[in-house]
Amino acid sequence: MNTVKKYFKEECQLLMLSLGHPKTSDFFISVWQTTRSPLPLLVWRTLFFLSSLSIVITSLVYYIKSPVSVSFWFIYITHWGLVLNMFATGFGTAISARCYFYGPISAEFNLPWYVKTFWVLHNVSVPLAFLITLFYWTVLFNANFLEEMNQALDIAIHGINSLIMFIHHMTSSHPTRLLHLVHPFALALVYVFFNIIYYLAGGTDPLGQPFIYPVINWSQPGSATVVVIVTGLLLICLHFVTIGLGMARDAIANRILRPSVAVHVDEDIALHNTNPQTTMV
Repeated sequence: MNTVKKYFKEECQLLMLSLGHPKTSDFFISVWQTTRSPLPLLVWRTLFFLSSLSIVITSLVYYIKSPVSVSFWFIYITHWGLVLNMFATGFGTAISARCYFYGPISAEFNLPWYVKTFWVLHNVSVPLAFLITLFYWTVLFNANFLEEMNQALDIAIHGINSLIMFIHHMTSSHPTRLLHLVHPFALALVYVFFNIIYYLAGGTDPLGQPFIYPVINWSQPGSATVVVIVTGLLLICLHFVTIGLGMARDAIANRILRPSVAVHVDEDIALHNTNPQTTMV
């Protein structure tokens, strides 16, 4: 109980709303590593990014080739989530690549903007990916809702997205803070306002129905509001799940790996030396 109180006391400080973190290596070295090289995480993140990119491209291509206007692709929260996955894994890959070729990141004054951007994108995309998968398989699937132009792709997108972000999260080292709930929640509010404005402007789904999702039909504001509120509460729960997964990840890794190895990162030494005449570190 004391541990729980201590956690909430520390995490509920306004300082925790910031994007400051003393250990920059947490953003480019996996918690499962026993070395200081960013290469292992770079390889994994590259795979995550290419997978996310291919999913976005494949989904877009199906819309472009279909009779449906490609503009409808941009109205779905699933596709917003796919794009966020792509950017989160892309920024993660870029950070790992930067550290591999030019050396570790210095945070003498503050974390660089690209690290902060990655952190926010990660905070948003992980619980959102989980939410999209749960929302599809529990609500939309039962309503016979088809979001993609290909049924197999529709099923894959609502499963692989969460798998990618789950592994991305579990191979990282940086923390997920309690107050960083504001990041996914802000995105959720933006989408709710977009959904309402889209309806008021006379927007329709590809079949001409006056809504984006049949379960969020603003011509029936009561039921639509209930769905939005329940979904918002679920997003909060999934943020806590993300925190729990990160804590479990760190605890298991520390128990298995860290007692047997000490990893020290010198911020002044490049991890990959491009000069063949100099000894690599």
